[in-house]
Amino acid sequence: MTQRHSKRIIDPTRRDFLRKSFAGMGWVMTGTTLSRCATEGDGSVTMSNLANLGPLQDPDENGLRLPMGFTSRVIARSGQAVGSTDYVWHNAPDGGAVFTTDDGGWIYVSNSETFPQLGGGAGALRFSAAGENVDAYRILADTTLNCAGGSTPWGTWLSCEENPVGQV
Repeated sequence: MTQRHSKRIIDPTRRDFLRKSFAGMGWVMTGTTLSRCATEGDGSVTMSNLANLGPLQDPDENGLRLPMGFTSRVIARSGQAVGSTDYVWHNAPDGGAVFTTDDGGWIYVSNSETFPQLGGGAGALRFSAAGENVDAYRILADTTLNCAGGSTPWGTWLSCEENPVGQV
């Protein structure tokens, strides 16, 4: 390590200080913003009531602590067929997202952080407007260790392989 680098660590420049300060403020502000609103696909902002849900209750039969009035149910288990479909849910579920459908339902997408021979890639569960699981299917195959990912403004899913030659 050179003397210059050593000095910068001990005595950062104003620019470094400001950059790090603004980044820190961004993290603090994001936390409160995420609990209040979400941007929809059409660009509109929906306010959330997340901060006003009340205290968490004791764990339910699935081990989840939920606010009063909420319930949980198991919708898929790794290595087992999903509901009445023939699709076997993947191992090591990881990053996921939910997409609304034109009929009022939604699709949950989930990465599989494992190898292709063990069912890697990503899968999807489709729900009706009434919350019933109506379909399950693979949306990505022949990839390895799909860890991160994210939804896009266009209603698509980007899945990222977590390995030295991984792809998005």
